[in-house]
Amino acid sequence: MSKSGKYSTLTKNMALFTISSFGSKIISFLLVPLYTSVLSTQDYGTVDLMSTTAQLLIPLLTINIQDAVLRFALDKTNKKEDVFLVAFYLNIIGGSILAVALFLLHFTGIVKLNSFYLLFLFAFFFFGSVNNSLQMYLKANDKVLILTIGGIVNTLIACSLNLILLLVFKWGVNGYMVANTVGLIIFDIYAWVAGNINHSVRYGKRNKNLFKAMALYSAPLIANSLAWWVNSASDRYILTGFRGIGENGIYSVSYKIPTILSTITGIFYNAWSISAITEFDKDDQDGFIGNTYSAYSMLSVLACSGIMILNIPIASLLYAKDFFQAWRCVPFLLAGTAFNGLALFEGCVFGAAKRTGDVSKSTIFGACVNTGLNFLLIYFFGAIGAAAATMVGYIASFGMRTYKMFDIIHMKTNWKKHYLCYALMVFQAFVGLNSRGWIVEIGIFVIIFFIYREYWGLMVGKIMRKLRRN
Repeated sequence: MSKSGKYSTLTKNMALFTISSFGSKIISFLLVPLYTSVLSTQDYGTVDLMSTTAQLLIPLLTINIQDAVLRFALDKTNKKEDVFLVAFYLNIIGGSILAVALFLLHFTGIVKLNSFYLLFLFAFFFFGSVNNSLQMYLKANDKVLILTIGGIVNTLIACSLNLILLLVFKWGVNGYMVANTVGLIIFDIYAWVAGNINHSVRYGKRNKNLFKAMALYSAPLIANSLAWWVNSASDRYILTGFRGIGENGIYSVSYKIPTILSTITGIFYNAWSISAITEFDKDDQDGFIGNTYSAYSMLSVLACSGIMILNIPIASLLYAKDFFQAWRCVPFLLAGTAFNGLALFEGCVFGAAKRTGDVSKSTIFGACVNTGLNFLLIYFFGAIGAAAATMVGYIASFGMRTYKMFDIIHMKTNWKKHYLCYALMVFQAFVGLNSRGWIVEIGIFVIIFFIYREYWGLMVGKIMRKLRRN
């Protein structure tokens, strides 16, 4: 594909993911004041632990097969139907194992939790794992529009049910769980029907060789997913142990502001995950990969810096009552989210080169750093310590992954500029702990913008030339 064609494909997919992500995330984002007003910190903390546990179990019980779906479905030597069928069977097997385990744990009384929580855990696991496989399969079939529409439908239904069940029927945390589970189920049903998945299930074959190849590809990523989970979620358990479920509720809701950044970078990442495989070039001869990374890095750092400046005003709108103190965790979580996004970008390059083992090693390294710091920093600083440990863990993963990546690809980009901007972003996170540091933060944003002026100039120039041609 020509260089202009590469950018066109990436831009088209970004546009579709933008519609899906912003449409859904904005609506759910606006519901945060409702959650913090209606739910207690204990309720929010408990349901957060359930969804976090489901995210841990998905890669364990499905051998992280969803990551293999995109890579193998884009390989022209494989039949896409066969690839999806492998993933679907593993989703069913994983769901069956979890159902039996939860029944035994509840029946024997080992886990003393309300059966409604256990049902939510199972539903979130099963429909979440199917959702992951569906998304990767539809991406590989160039059916991103279905994902876009499905994402919007999911959010509209989930948000509508939240309003009805929380405000009208007063179901509390049970209503929250029902609303979000139903939204996920509706997305899966829509994607299944619109993507003509019945055709794949009907005509796909149980290909043992393909299963083995996909398993060998995805199995090393189990460790990666577990380590990623440790980086992003284990602090909730440690925080709950040291400070109680209430403080975990406050810490969990602090992630809502970094979600703005993860939504922005996630749009880029979703589109890039396809291009990284189809356009991989270890020498980066036309500079496509290097230019894409530069644009992604600039977007991530500037968005992170800008949101940090607006942290307290946004928190005052979103967080009610005891939840407002969550703003202090946000700066570190924002910086961590930016580094995680950069590491994910690089992970796509490793995946394209089928070097999934290196992806796992770098994430495990970051998880070890994060866990060690969690026990130390949470003990002294509580939720803020958990946020700081998360940031350092992501930095460690990104640093190791960047070092390893030099052996895979000679990416054409100015690393010195990027490193300087990353250092400024971390410095701003520390400044952001002071509610009066916004003037300094604005100064840091301006400096970062100036450092990246070359990339802004190139982007604006390309847009202007395209407008003139049209």
